[in-house]
Amino acid sequence: MVIAIIVLAAMTILSCILFEYSKLPNTIKVLVASYKQQFQIMSSKELSDEDKQKMLLQQISKQLVLIGKLILGILLFILPFLTLFVTEKLDASLNPNILLDWWGLLTPIVVVVLYVIFKKNYGRLFGNR
Repeated sequence: MVIAIIVLAAMTILSCILFEYSKLPNTIKVLVASYKQQFQIMSSKELSDEDKQKMLLQQISKQLVLIGKLILGILLFILPFLTLFVTEKLDASLNPNILLDWWGLLTPIVVVVLYVIFKKNYGRLFGNR
C-alpha cells in the first residue's frame, strides 16, 4: 500500500510538471479567442460572402489544430495515471483500484496542493543563493 501511494504521488508530480509545460491554459485561451473571432466574422456586414468563407475556413483549420493540441495535452496530463494499468502487471499492489480508495483520492490532491505551494514559494526559498 505504501509503495502504491509513493508511486501515485510521483505520478501526480509528473502530471503537474507535464501540465505546466503543455501550456493547456494558453491553448484554451487562443481557442476561445478564435471562436469569438469566428462569430465576429459571421456577423460582419462589411465582408462579402466569399471573404467570410475564406476567413471562416482559416479559423476552422486553426481551431482543429488547437483542438488537436488540447486533446494531446490532456492525454499527456493523464498518461502517468494510465501507467497504473501497466505497472499492475509488475506489482499487484500498484493496481488502478487505488484511485478509488480514500488514500488514492487524497494523495493526488495533497501532492498537487504541495506542488503549487512549493512552486509559488520556490523563488523565495532558493532565489537568494
